[in-house]
Amino acid sequence: MKNVGYIHLDQKGRGRALRKAWTESNADIVSYMDVDLSTELEAFPKMINGMLAKGYNVATGTRLTKKSRTTRSFFRESLSRGYNYIVRTILWIRYSDAQCGFKAATRKAVREIVPLIQDNEWFFDTELLTLGEKYDYGIYELPVTWIEDPDSRVRIAKTVYQYLRDVMRLRFQLWFSNKFDVLKRNLNKNG
Repeated sequence: MKNVGYIHLDQKGRGRALRKAWTESNADIVSYMDVDLSTELEAFPKMINGMLAKGYNVATGTRLTKKSRTTRSFFRESLSRGYNYIVRTILWIRYSDAQCGFKAATRKAVREIVPLIQDNEWFFDTELLTLGEKYDYGIYELPVTWIEDPDSRVRIAKTVYQYLRDVMRLRFQLWFSNKFDVLKRNLNKNG
């Protein structure tokens, strides 16, 4: 197919791959879904149309609302809910599911948010949503049907450690950024 291309990266990392593909794309909207197809393809047009109809710049699937339908082990469900609780508590955000591998963003969001994201691996998603919410780009959440891939290659212990470390890094980054913004506004007002 002449209109389909691919990108090869020598280094691993979902964030690294998304950063490269999204920033080099000319599309008005970019998106991705996990390769294991845990989320149904039929949800793509619903996510894109809902995002555009409501004027949002970032969209995500969510596995954690009453309208979502998920099939996964108790262990993975507990980890996911625990992680999202920590994210909401420490980062003071409203979106429900930081790690659903089903996202979309407008060209504006990619141009303005992606350069601020520091992580090149799994935490890229949480940074995208958090920065999108904090800077008022709007996060559209679509409840999805999601079925766990029993052959997942995610190394749980390492990933949990990295997530917790990155949540704290992002919390301090936002705190210092907010302090700087307040200082800058005060200087402008008084100067």
